[in-house]
Amino acid sequence: MTTANPTVLRAEEHKPAPAPPNRTLFFLALGLMAAAGFSLLQAWLHRWNGTAFTYCAEEVCLAGALWLNRRGAVQWATVLLCLSELACSLFLIAYYGVGFSDEELLLFPLILVTAAVLMEWRAYVTFAAVVCVSVGVTGYMLARYAAVGTTNNRVVNVLNILAVTAAAVGLLARNLKRSVFEAREAEQHVKALSGRLLHAQEEERARLARELHDDLSQQIAALSLRIGNLKRQIPTEYDDARTQSELIHQKLVQVSETVRRMSHELHPAILQYAGLEAALESFCQEFGSLSGVDVSLAIHGDFNGVPSSVALCVYRIVQESLRNIARHAKVAAAKVDIGRAGGILTLTVSDAGVGLDLASVEAKAGLGLVSMRERVRLAGGSLEIASRPRHGTTVLARIPD
Repeated sequence: MTTANPTVLRAEEHKPAPAPPNRTLFFLALGLMAAAGFSLLQAWLHRWNGTAFTYCAEEVCLAGALWLNRRGAVQWATVLLCLSELACSLFLIAYYGVGFSDEELLLFPLILVTAAVLMEWRAYVTFAAVVCVSVGVTGYMLARYAAVGTTNNRVVNVLNILAVTAAAVGLLARNLKRSVFEAREAEQHVKALSGRLLHAQEEERARLARELHDDLSQQIAALSLRIGNLKRQIPTEYDDARTQSELIHQKLVQVSETVRRMSHELHPAILQYAGLEAALESFCQEFGSLSGVDVSLAIHGDFNGVPSSVALCVYRIVQESLRNIARHAKVAAAKVDIGRAGGILTLTVSDAGVGLDLASVEAKAGLGLVSMRERVRLAGGSLEIASRPRHGTTVLARIPD
């Protein structure tokens, strides 16, 4: 019997996934392509051949940056974009002899800002050095060999401005990125903690449900049997004793039903073994008989293959929403509508009751509302609550499956 090479398997398992495309770079490249396209059209109309060729090269480089960005090579796409803009700008300045006092020089600080936002810190330092050196060399060549009114003092002033701009923008962008990354990391930690807490809550509910079903329910059943046997042993002339034993037996049956219902609400086994549709039908029917609220359930689509985490999330939202309707809505009917299409599971729970003041509810949100929002967020979906006083309440959840 042969076995696969574990080293190869581990390498495949830990192969890093490609980075997602950078949206900022994508839109920036599109904007630059549009601006370069306009300038290219103008160059062709006026027969500025050098300018036209330069903008053609810029369009090709920007298209290459978009292609690299789409493939996940964000760093290479950033380098190509920044270097192409720098090269084209320097070529146009050197070719047409633009003086260093002209407004075209504002392009170089803009290039530095773009690089600082998109590049990693070390890559930005390298690029800023390239910008300063290349601008300095171009300015020196214009001052030395071209009659364009450029002096060495003007070149030195431009380099000083660029150096200060590079340092200031770099430090600002670095601090901003650090703050963004720290905030994102903190958000990820909070999200992971919320997920662990909800998972621990579900595990504790499942444990309590098993204890109620396997231990307490069995003991109540044993007591019920003993009371039944005891009642049969009481002589018929002891009517009071037989009546009391019958009352005790009925009370035990009621307690057993209460324990069964609590066990089902804590951990709906039907959700695991029969699926989401059967679990919702059973819960809505049982909830209606106990609360007096007539719940109409509408199901659209096929729910086979829905992940257990998503199914549990939907079940808990329906559970909490209907409980809130029974407690606060002062209404005799509610609607539950659930559909699945295009990889999105849509749930709507609505009533025509007294409604809510959302501002006050959000200000003092209870554990039920917080739990619903957190469950949907962890599932990657969205939760909306629409309500007005005396106009009912609608809970709308969209969850990818």
